[in-house]
Amino acid sequence: MQNRLAIPADLSAWAEKPVLLQWVVEEIDTLDWTNSELVQFLRANPKFQPRFILVLMIYCYATGRFDSEDVVEVYFAEGNLKSLFPGQVPAAATLKRFRRDHRGLLRWGLSQVLKRALRHRFELGETAAIPAGLNRQMVEVATNRLDAARHFDRSLLGE
Repeated sequence: MQNRLAIPADLSAWAEKPVLLQWVVEEIDTLDWTNSELVQFLRANPKFQPRFILVLMIYCYATGRFDSEDVVEVYFAEGNLKSLFPGQVPAAATLKRFRRDHRGLLRWGLSQVLKRALRHRFELGETAAIPAGLNRQMVEVATNRLDAARHFDRSLLGE
């Protein structure tokens, strides 16, 4: 039987929430936001804010908030998010659709934050390699959190 590391549902047990938010933003900002197709799409759809939605959803999933209504509430309750993205008005339906359409991107971002939290918790240093087994576990944890979010939303709808 393989030993598994217990990952807290709320990673703020391992790192302060402002640090978690900073990590999320840093990971999302490694994406190529200058891609010509993306820039053209965003110009044509100015209300669509994928960077904001990615940061919000990954941060919430990292802190144990899974259903879309809770994610919306977190934005309005946490000053760090509101100051980072002032004037945004997230909608639960938009979040659900984004999660469905961009599951792989959310899984990637969340697994990156999980790895950073792991390095932080065990004082491994920011660039320490994560062993393959732990890396797989972080991806699995990220996948499970996305599944949990989908199930929370479905149960709230009575499906």
